[in-house]
Parts: sequence; C-alpha cells; structure tokens
Amino acid sequence: MKPPKQPTDTLPQNGWVTGMVTKGGTGPCYGLTTDEGTVYALYNTDGVKLQDGARVSVKLEPSLLKIYCGPGQLMTMLEAKPVK
Repeated sequence: MKPPKQPTDTLPQNGWVTGMVTKGGTGPCYGLTTDEGTVYALYNTDGVKLQDGARVSVKLEPSLLKIYCGPGQLMTMLEAKPVK
C-alpha cells in the first residue's frame, strides 16, 4: 500500500479556518465544523467565549497535548474572530 501523494491532514497555509462553533463556552475545549466539513476539537486556556452556532474564523496549530476535547482533530486555537 502506497502513502497518499498529498498529506491528508493539512491546514490552510496561514492556519486560519472558518466554520460554525459546535461546542461553545469559555473553554478550555471547543468544537468547530469548517465550511468544508472538517471537524476540529479545539483547545485554548485563555477563556475565549464562543457561542454555539456562531460563525467564526480561528487560527489553529497542531496540539502537543494528548487530551480529549471532543470529536474531531485536536488543535490548539490561537485566535478567534467572529464572521459577519
């Protein structure tokens, strides 16, 4: 079996993705489904408040932690901005 020609878990070049918050609150764990359908489990300890169902753009990087923040690919959320 050959590996895929392109990585299958790549992020956009700038690390930003846009989607809908599926698990909100003030953290440290959040859920996000991107416009492309990718599901992320996000981790951030800054107390960022995200509302369930809100559209946001978030800046992500791979998490070095081995914790469970819900379904999806675990990522560290560096920033979050509302999308209007």
